[in-house]
Amino acid sequence: MRSFASTLALSSLATLSGCVGPLVPVQTVETTGLEVTERAAKIAVVSSDQASTMQRLGEVTGYSCKNKLWDPDATIDAATFQAKVAAAQRGATAITSLTCTEGGTSLVTNCWQSFTCQAVAVK
Repeated sequence: MRSFASTLALSSLATLSGCVGPLVPVQTVETTGLEVTERAAKIAVVSSDQASTMQRLGEVTGYSCKNKLWDPDATIDAATFQAKVAAAQRGATAITSLTCTEGGTSLVTNCWQSFTCQAVAVK
């Protein structure tokens, strides 16, 4: 029979190892498809002046999350690319008003390290 302390320790270890995956939407080629990923790679980040003549398609958010010990570090570049994937899914050709913030260890998102980038998708 396990003691409460050992059960708590195992539960904590499972949480810290990230066995359930991140609780934020991180898109991959497997989840979005190659076509969306290729379109996202072509999306530019444009200034507000450049975007003023473009059609706004709404706000997009991208996340980069280090969830497991063997995951690559979370980066602004990865979170920006995730925002571009979300923009590509809306048919955008660019994003503007890009802002990124760094997050630390969070039980809410199940990330040891994270970045969140928000932008406006335009075409």
